[in-house]
Amino acid sequence: MRRTVPLLIVAALASGAAADDGALGRGPTVLTIPTAWTQPRTSLTAALDGDHRGGSGARITLGYARLVEVDLRGDGELTACAPCAGPARAVEPVRQPTAGWKLALTPWHDGAVAAGVRVPLGYRERARASEAFVVLSQRLGPVRLHAGASTWASAHRGADGATVTRGPGASVRPLVGLEWTPEIYPRTTILADLQWLPQLGPTAAETAPRWAFAWGVRYRALAWSAIELGVRHREGDELGGATVMVRLSAAWPRATR
Repeated sequence: MRRTVPLLIVAALASGAAADDGALGRGPTVLTIPTAWTQPRTSLTAALDGDHRGGSGARITLGYARLVEVDLRGDGELTACAPCAGPARAVEPVRQPTAGWKLALTPWHDGAVAAGVRVPLGYRERARASEAFVVLSQRLGPVRLHAGASTWASAHRGADGATVTRGPGASVRPLVGLEWTPEIYPRTTILADLQWLPQLGPTAAETAPRWAFAWGVRYRALAWSAIELGVRHREGDELGGATVMVRLSAAWPRATR
């Protein structure tokens, strides 16, 4: 297994395929983690998500001049557990609308570095969380690599009714991602990413970041639209606890091939 992953990466780099650089080719996310890419001109991208557990989400992103992106998003990325361990472990998504902002620079060829924040919209007494991140993205032939770090600050109501808070200093974790567009399938991109997300427990001791790994594929049927199919695994879940996700994305103005 240790030898397989490096061999796959080397094979991908050797294939020499050029990935599409359109608005969806360098999108705001891999599957779940942010990228450092921003659009070369003012553009609007929208995405609708769904999963086999009945969850749903939406995101709209405005990019300007390869420098700034702002977005509005609503999904169940944040989770809560009660209890958090043992056979009776139960985890449920905590839906919260958020607003995000990302500032990016492109100091070298085919690479970018970005920093951003995400904050909840409105006041939620039950649970709320904010995120800050920095990420570097680099294109190497048909492969795009992403690496960085993120941190979360959260507050929610515990089992005893008191507010449980967790500061950003205790939640710094890495995030990594990979996109590979094979030469023989120029409209298809293999996706994988890993990050740590907060899981809100009934006590402060049970509230902690948990890893979440997602993998899947993106197919660009048209120059301005794409469909993604992915699977997400969370720390503590059994194999049957994985979530199958689907996402539809569109960009405006429409790109031309």
